[in-house]
Amino acid sequence: MELQLQNLALSFKNKPNVIHDISLTMNGGSIVGIVAPNGTGKTTLLRLILNDLKPQAGKVLVDGKSYGSQKQSLALHRQMCLFPVQDDLYPDLSGKAHLEYYAKLWHNRSKSVKQIINVLDMRDYINQPVRTYSMGMKQRLCFGMVMAANTPIMLLDEFMNGLDTINVARMSRILRGLRAEGKLIITVSHLLNNLQGYADLIYFMRDGKIIKTIDQHEQQPLYVQVAEENASRLPRMPWEHYPNGMLVLPIQKLPGEHFNQLLLGLAAHHIPFKLGPLDLDTYFNEFYETDQ
Repeated sequence: MELQLQNLALSFKNKPNVIHDISLTMNGGSIVGIVAPNGTGKTTLLRLILNDLKPQAGKVLVDGKSYGSQKQSLALHRQMCLFPVQDDLYPDLSGKAHLEYYAKLWHNRSKSVKQIINVLDMRDYINQPVRTYSMGMKQRLCFGMVMAANTPIMLLDEFMNGLDTINVARMSRILRGLRAEGKLIITVSHLLNNLQGYADLIYFMRDGKIIKTIDQHEQQPLYVQVAEENASRLPRMPWEHYPNGMLVLPIQKLPGEHFNQLLLGLAAHHIPFKLGPLDLDTYFNEFYETDQ
Protein backbone atom coordinates (compact mmCIF):
# COMPACT_ATOMS: atom_id res chain seq x y z
CA MET A 1 0.00 0.00 0.00
CA GLU A 2 1.41 3.35 -1.09
CA LEU A 3 -0.08 6.73 -0.27
CA GLN A 4 1.13 9.73 -2.28
CA LEU A 5 0.37 13.37 -1.65
CA GLN A 6 1.24 15.37 -4.74
CA ASN A 7 1.60 19.15 -4.39
CA LEU A 8 -1.40 19.49 -2.08
CA ALA A 9 -2.59 23.03 -1.41
CA LEU A 10 -5.55 24.45 0.46
CA SER A 11 -6.44 27.93 1.67
CA PHE A 12 -9.45 29.21 3.57
CA LYS A 13 -10.99 32.66 3.11
CA ASN A 14 -9.52 34.03 6.33
CA LYS A 15 -6.47 31.74 6.46
CA PRO A 16 -4.28 31.37 3.36
CA ASN A 17 -1.87 28.49 2.79
CA VAL A 18 -3.16 26.17 5.48
CA ILE A 19 -1.62 23.45 3.30
CA HIS A 20 1.01 24.77 0.92
CA ASP A 21 2.48 22.49 -1.76
CA ILE A 22 2.95 19.35 0.35
CA SER A 23 4.32 16.29 -1.44
CA LEU A 24 4.91 13.07 0.50
CA THR A 25 5.10 9.35 -0.22
CA MET A 26 4.22 6.93 2.59
CA ASN A 27 4.16 3.15 2.49
CA GLY A 28 2.49 0.28 4.28
CA GLY A 29 4.30 -1.23 7.23
CA SER A 30 5.22 2.17 8.66
CA ILE A 31 4.11 4.66 11.28
CA VAL A 32 4.25 8.33 10.31
CA GLY A 33 4.02 11.11 12.88
CA ILE A 34 2.93 14.67 12.07
CA VAL A 35 4.03 17.33 14.56
CA ALA A 36 3.03 21.00 14.85
CA PRO A 37 1.21 23.29 17.29
CA ASN A 38 -2.59 23.39 17.33
CA GLY A 39 -4.28 25.12 14.44
CA THR A 40 -1.43 24.70 11.94
CA GLY A 41 -2.95 22.26 9.45
CA LYS A 42 -2.30 18.76 10.86
CA THR A 43 -5.96 17.74 11.04
CA THR A 44 -6.64 19.52 7.75
CA LEU A 45 -4.00 17.35 6.11
CA LEU A 46 -5.71 14.19 7.39
CA ARG A 47 -9.06 15.45 6.07
CA LEU A 48 -7.49 16.03 2.65
CA ILE A 49 -6.15 12.48 2.64
CA LEU A 50 -9.66 11.23 3.46
CA ASN A 51 -11.19 13.53 0.80
CA ASP A 52 -13.34 15.12 3.48
CA LEU A 53 -11.84 18.39 2.21
CA LYS A 54 -11.01 18.99 -1.44
CA PRO A 55 -7.57 20.43 -2.25
CA GLN A 56 -7.42 23.54 -4.42
CA ALA A 57 -4.33 22.06 -6.04
CA GLY A 58 -2.64 18.68 -6.10
CA LYS A 59 -4.07 15.23 -5.48
CA VAL A 60 -4.06 12.19 -3.21
CA LEU A 61 -3.13 8.81 -4.70
CA VAL A 62 -3.57 5.38 -3.11
CA ASP A 63 -1.61 2.77 -5.05
CA GLY A 64 -1.71 5.15 -8.00
CA LYS A 65 -5.48 5.70 -7.89
CA SER A 66 -7.01 9.10 -7.13
CA TYR A 67 -10.41 10.32 -5.99
CA GLY A 68 -12.71 10.78 -8.96
CA SER A 69 -16.13 9.31 -9.53
CA GLN A 70 -18.33 8.26 -6.63
CA LYS A 71 -17.33 4.63 -7.26
CA GLN A 72 -13.61 5.51 -7.25
CA SER A 73 -13.97 7.59 -4.08
CA LEU A 74 -15.84 4.79 -2.29
CA ALA A 75 -13.12 2.31 -3.24
CA LEU A 76 -10.44 4.58 -1.76
CA HIS A 77 -12.50 5.29 1.37
CA ARG A 78 -12.60 1.55 2.06
CA GLN A 79 -8.80 1.63 2.26
CA MET A 80 -8.67 4.07 5.18
CA CYS A 81 -10.30 4.93 8.48
CA LEU A 82 -10.11 8.15 10.50
CA PHE A 83 -10.02 7.99 14.30
CA PRO A 84 -13.55 8.98 15.39
CA VAL A 85 -14.07 11.83 17.82
CA GLN A 86 -15.89 11.06 21.06
CA ASP A 87 -18.83 13.31 20.09
CA ASP A 88 -19.55 10.85 17.25
CA LEU A 89 -20.25 8.00 19.67
CA TYR A 90 -23.85 6.98 20.33
CA PRO A 91 -24.40 7.35 24.10
CA ASP A 92 -27.10 4.67 24.42
CA LEU A 93 -25.28 2.01 22.39
CA SER A 94 -22.73 -0.31 23.92
CA GLY A 95 -19.06 -0.18 23.03
CA LYS A 96 -19.39 -3.63 21.47
CA ALA A 97 -22.14 -2.37 19.16
CA HIS A 98 -19.81 0.40 17.96
CA LEU A 99 -17.04 -2.11 17.21
CA GLU A 100 -19.42 -4.41 15.35
CA TYR A 101 -20.75 -1.46 13.33
CA TYR A 102 -17.27 -0.42 12.17
CA ALA A 103 -16.32 -4.01 11.35
CA LYS A 104 -19.49 -4.39 9.24
CA LEU A 105 -19.16 -0.97 7.59
CA TRP A 106 -15.62 -1.74 6.36
CA HIS A 107 -16.34 -5.42 5.62
CA ASN A 108 -13.75 -6.64 8.11
CA ARG A 109 -13.81 -10.39 8.34
CA SER A 110 -10.25 -11.09 9.44
CA LYS A 111 -9.98 -9.37 12.85
CA SER A 112 -12.61 -10.37 15.40
CA VAL A 113 -14.33 -7.90 17.68
CA LYS A 114 -13.64 -10.26 20.60
CA GLN A 115 -9.92 -10.09 19.86
CA ILE A 116 -10.00 -6.28 19.86
CA ILE A 117 -11.90 -6.17 23.16
CA ASN A 118 -9.33 -8.45 24.76
CA VAL A 119 -6.24 -6.68 23.46
CA LEU A 120 -7.57 -3.30 24.64
CA ASP A 121 -8.69 -4.77 27.98
CA MET A 122 -12.30 -3.55 27.59
CA ARG A 123 -14.07 -6.72 28.76
CA ASP A 124 -15.39 -5.22 32.00
CA TYR A 125 -17.38 -2.44 30.39
CA ILE A 126 -17.75 -3.15 26.67
CA ASN A 127 -21.44 -4.19 26.97
CA GLN A 128 -22.41 -1.08 28.91
CA PRO A 129 -23.86 2.03 27.18
CA VAL A 130 -21.18 4.50 26.12
CA ARG A 131 -22.72 7.30 28.22
CA THR A 132 -21.33 5.50 31.28
CA TYR A 133 -17.73 5.56 29.96
CA SER A 134 -14.95 7.81 31.19
CA MET A 135 -12.93 9.86 28.69
CA GLY A 136 -10.14 7.28 28.69
CA MET A 137 -12.59 4.41 28.12
CA LYS A 138 -14.14 6.27 25.19
CA GLN A 139 -10.70 6.93 23.74
CA ARG A 140 -9.83 3.24 23.89
CA LEU A 141 -13.15 2.44 22.24
CA CYS A 142 -12.47 4.89 19.40
CA PHE A 143 -9.08 3.27 18.84
CA GLY A 144 -10.78 -0.13 18.87
CA MET A 145 -13.22 1.08 16.21
CA VAL A 146 -10.30 1.89 13.89
CA MET A 147 -8.90 -1.59 14.60
CA ALA A 148 -12.35 -3.06 13.82
CA ALA A 149 -12.38 -1.30 10.45
CA ASN A 150 -9.02 -3.01 9.83
CA THR A 151 -8.16 -0.75 6.89
CA PRO A 152 -4.69 -0.66 5.26
CA ILE A 153 -4.42 3.07 6.11
CA MET A 154 -5.23 4.32 9.62
CA LEU A 155 -5.48 8.05 10.38
CA LEU A 156 -5.09 8.72 14.11
CA ASP A 157 -5.64 12.30 15.28
CA GLU A 158 -4.59 12.80 18.94
CA PHE A 159 -5.70 9.26 19.69
CA MET A 160 -3.88 9.09 23.05
CA ASN A 161 -5.53 12.15 24.61
CA GLY A 162 -6.90 11.40 28.07
CA LEU A 163 -5.08 8.08 28.48
CA ASP A 164 -3.08 7.08 31.52
CA THR A 165 0.50 5.81 31.30
CA ILE A 166 -0.53 2.15 31.20
CA ASN A 167 -2.88 2.64 28.26
CA VAL A 168 -0.42 4.86 26.38
CA ALA A 169 2.09 2.01 26.62
CA ARG A 170 -0.57 -0.55 25.63
CA MET A 171 -1.66 1.36 22.54
CA SER A 172 1.96 1.99 21.54
CA ARG A 173 2.53 -1.78 21.59
CA ILE A 174 -0.61 -2.33 19.53
CA LEU A 175 0.59 0.24 16.98
CA ARG A 176 3.81 -1.70 16.52
CA GLY A 177 1.77 -4.85 15.95
CA LEU A 178 -0.41 -3.12 13.36
CA ARG A 179 2.73 -1.89 11.59
CA ALA A 180 3.99 -5.49 11.49
CA GLU A 181 0.71 -6.43 9.76
CA GLY A 182 1.59 -3.97 6.98
CA LYS A 183 -0.64 -1.06 7.98
CA LEU A 184 0.24 2.53 7.12
CA ILE A 185 -0.49 4.50 10.28
CA ILE A 186 -0.47 8.29 10.18
CA THR A 187 -0.71 9.86 13.60
CA VAL A 188 -0.96 13.35 15.02
CA SER A 189 0.23 13.45 18.62
CA HIS A 190 1.49 15.89 21.24
CA LEU A 191 3.10 13.06 23.23
CA LEU A 192 6.42 13.63 21.52
CA ASN A 193 8.67 11.38 23.58
CA ASN A 194 6.16 8.58 23.11
CA LEU A 195 5.90 9.29 19.37
CA GLN A 196 9.68 9.13 19.04
CA GLY A 197 9.55 5.63 20.50
CA TYR A 198 7.41 4.08 17.76
CA ALA A 199 7.29 6.30 14.64
CA ASP A 200 9.38 5.50 11.56
CA LEU A 201 9.03 8.91 9.93
CA ILE A 202 8.29 12.22 11.65
CA TYR A 203 7.27 15.37 9.79
CA PHE A 204 7.27 18.84 11.35
CA MET A 205 4.83 21.31 9.77
CA ARG A 206 4.89 25.09 9.73
CA ASP A 207 3.07 27.64 7.53
CA GLY A 208 1.42 24.79 5.66
CA LYS A 209 4.73 23.18 4.68
CA ILE A 210 6.89 20.32 5.86
CA ILE A 211 9.90 22.04 7.44
CA LYS A 212 11.77 18.99 8.76
CA THR A 213 11.73 15.25 8.18
CA ILE A 214 13.22 12.75 10.62
CA ASP A 215 13.71 9.21 9.34
CA GLN A 216 14.38 7.22 12.48
CA HIS A 217 15.95 4.40 10.48
CA GLU A 218 18.76 6.74 9.46
CA GLN A 219 21.65 7.88 11.62
CA GLN A 220 20.69 11.21 13.18
CA PRO A 221 23.20 14.04 13.75
CA LEU A 222 24.82 13.96 17.19
CA TYR A 223 24.97 16.95 19.55
CA VAL A 224 26.58 17.81 22.87
CA GLN A 225 23.83 19.31 25.02
CA VAL A 226 24.53 21.34 28.17
CA ALA A 227 22.24 23.39 30.41
CA GLU A 228 22.46 27.12 29.72
CA GLU A 229 23.33 27.83 33.37
CA ASN A 230 26.79 26.40 32.67
CA ALA A 231 27.50 28.85 29.81
CA SER A 232 30.24 30.75 31.66
CA ARG A 233 32.19 27.54 32.25
CA LEU A 234 32.17 26.34 28.65
CA PRO A 235 34.99 26.74 26.10
CA ARG A 236 34.48 29.11 23.18
CA MET A 237 32.84 27.01 20.50
CA PRO A 238 29.87 27.48 18.13
CA TRP A 239 27.25 26.68 20.78
CA GLU A 240 23.64 27.20 19.70
CA HIS A 241 21.09 28.55 22.19
CA TYR A 242 17.80 26.65 22.20
CA PRO A 243 14.54 27.99 23.69
CA ASN A 244 14.35 25.11 26.19
CA GLY A 245 17.36 26.47 28.08
CA MET A 246 19.95 24.22 26.49
CA LEU A 247 23.21 24.99 24.73
CA VAL A 248 23.70 22.65 21.80
CA LEU A 249 26.86 21.92 19.82
CA PRO A 250 26.69 19.89 16.59
CA ILE A 251 29.44 17.27 16.61
CA GLN A 252 30.03 17.58 12.87
CA LYS A 253 31.37 21.11 13.46
CA LEU A 254 34.19 19.80 15.63
CA PRO A 255 37.47 18.20 14.51
CA GLY A 256 38.05 14.87 16.25
CA GLU A 257 40.71 16.12 18.66
CA HIS A 258 38.56 19.12 19.72
CA PHE A 259 35.64 16.80 20.39
CA ASN A 260 37.74 14.61 22.66
CA GLN A 261 39.16 17.63 24.49
CA LEU A 262 35.64 19.01 24.98
CA LEU A 263 34.32 15.82 26.57
CA LEU A 264 37.36 15.51 28.82
CA GLY A 265 36.98 19.15 29.87
CA LEU A 266 33.26 18.78 30.66
CA ALA A 267 33.97 15.70 32.75
CA ALA A 268 36.91 17.34 34.56
CA HIS A 269 34.79 20.37 35.52
CA HIS A 270 31.82 18.20 36.53
CA ILE A 271 29.54 19.82 33.96
CA PRO A 272 26.56 17.54 33.21
CA PHE A 273 26.06 16.97 29.50
CA LYS A 274 24.15 14.77 27.11
CA LEU A 275 25.60 13.31 23.92
CA GLY A 276 23.14 12.12 21.29
CA PRO A 277 20.52 13.19 18.73
CA LEU A 278 18.08 15.96 19.64
CA ASP A 279 14.75 14.74 20.94
CA LEU A 280 11.42 15.82 19.47
CA ASP A 281 10.66 18.20 22.35
CA THR A 282 13.88 20.08 21.60
CA TYR A 283 13.03 20.38 17.91
CA PHE A 284 9.48 21.49 18.81
CA ASN A 285 10.83 24.27 21.03
CA GLU A 286 13.29 25.33 18.34
CA PHE A 287 10.65 25.56 15.60
CA TYR A 288 7.65 26.91 17.49
CA GLU A 289 8.75 28.70 20.67
CA THR A 290 8.31 32.14 19.11
CA ASP A 291 4.77 31.19 18.01
CA GLN A 292 3.52 30.39 21.51
